[in-house]
Amino acid sequence: MPETVVTLPLNAQLFQPTHDIGAEPPHTRVVPELADLVDVFIETTQVCLFERSPTPEIERYLANLDQRSWRGFRLVTSAPTAQMPSSTWPLPICEGDDNDRAALANDLAFLAELYADLLGCPALGVRMERLDQAMCPRWHRDRTGVRLLCTYRGPGTEWIEDRRLDGLNLREEATQSCPASGCAEAFDIVLLKGSAWPGNAKRGAIHRSPAPDTKGRYLLAMDALWDV
Repeated sequence: MPETVVTLPLNAQLFQPTHDIGAEPPHTRVVPELADLVDVFIETTQVCLFERSPTPEIERYLANLDQRSWRGFRLVTSAPTAQMPSSTWPLPICEGDDNDRAALANDLAFLAELYADLLGCPALGVRMERLDQAMCPRWHRDRTGVRLLCTYRGPGTEWIEDRRLDGLNLREEATQSCPASGCAEAFDIVLLKGSAWPGNAKRGAIHRSPAPDTKGRYLLAMDALWDV
């Protein structure tokens, strides 16, 4: 089987919206094209999602990792590009799974370049973990700028779609009992705007971690870094 390569040329033209964003945009936007991820910069947008289909090679590689009790990695990478060598990512090497490992490494590199180009940042903080329990099970906002999340296996991040976003008191149990109004699927690209984003103080995507299924959840998170 030839090595799986996931590449996409990134440039300024890529991030020109392909659709009419109109007026009064919603809190959550599910966009039809990668280029439309720029909708996260719309003032009222707090969640921006691009749907993707699962990659069988990556699914197979993660199943093999289950046998190795792998927990994940954290790192900082500068000048990310889709051509980053697979050695950039500390992914275990299993006999006979070179192509499957390359599929995940290439997707990580693709997402790193996509995200860095979108945010215009020189470096990224990257975290990938296997989770056997919900990391943040309560509704909350992050004190971040714009964070990228991708769940490679298991249920995806959940959020509340609410036009009265500023009025929700997350300390109240009545709010914590609110059902999710949306959730990501495996392999979807999710951008969450936090309260540290300029002009977004006291706001931000209200979200939570879902309970993993019996197989465990593999989650990727990327944060933009400027001072490294």
